[in-house]
Amino acid sequence: MTGLGFRRHLSHRAVSTSARRTAAILAILSAVACGGRDSSSSGESASSVEGPESQAKTSRGHIQLTGDATVDTDFAVEQCSIGPAGDGPLNGYHMSSKSARGTLQLLSLAVKSYERDGSFTPAVDTGKASGAGKKGLSGPLAMFIGRENSTVPLPVITRPESHLTITISDSGSRGTAEFSGLTSPIAMEDIEIRRHPHTKEKSFAGSLSWHCPNVERVDAAATDAAKGMLKGLTPVH
Repeated sequence: MTGLGFRRHLSHRAVSTSARRTAAILAILSAVACGGRDSSSSGESASSVEGPESQAKTSRGHIQLTGDATVDTDFAVEQCSIGPAGDGPLNGYHMSSKSARGTLQLLSLAVKSYERDGSFTPAVDTGKASGAGKKGLSGPLAMFIGRENSTVPLPVITRPESHLTITISDSGSRGTAEFSGLTSPIAMEDIEIRRHPHTKEKSFAGSLSWHCPNVERVDAAATDAAKGMLKGLTPVH
C-alpha cells in the first residue's frame, strides 16, 4: 500500500470508527428518551385525521448551502423534540433529518435554551471538544454532505467565527435558520503537499427551513438520564 493510500485508509477508518461511536450513543439516548416522550403537535387534531403517509409528506425541510460545497435540496425530517432547557443531549429543541444517501446525508439542529418560540443565536462550537461524535451531539448545527468520488461524507460544523440565527414557531413545528462561517474538519484528502499552506480552510453559508407537525415532548427524567449516560460514555481527554 502506498503512503497516500495508507493515509487515506487511516482517515477512512477514523471517520468510520467515530461514526459508529456516534450512532451507538444516539441509539442508547433514543432508547432512554422513548420512555419519557409524549408525542404532541400544534396540529394534533389534524394528525388524528391524516394517516402516517400523509404526515410523512408534510415532515419536510429544505436547505441551501454555498461556499466550498453547493447544496440546494429538500430533506425528510426524522424528528422534532422539545425537552426542558439545559445542556444535556436531549435538552431544549431538536430537529434532525432522516439518514439518506446522496447530497445531504444527515442534518441536526439544536437550541438548548429553547423554552418558547422565538429567534435564537445559540453559542457555537468553541473548538474545545476533541471527539467528532461529541461535537455532532452537542453542536447547534451539523450536517454530513455526500461527495463525488469519495465514500467519506463531508462534515459541516460550526466554529467560533460562525454566525447562526434560528427561528422557531408554531410551538416547535416550524423553523428556519440562517448561517455563515461554518467549516469542515481537515481530512487527509484535503492536504496538497505542493501547495503552501498545505490545506485551505473551508467555509460554508446558507439557510434552511423545516416543518415537523408531530413534536415530541421529552420530560425532565429522560433528559437527566440521557445527560448522565452520555457523560459516562464520552471519553475524558
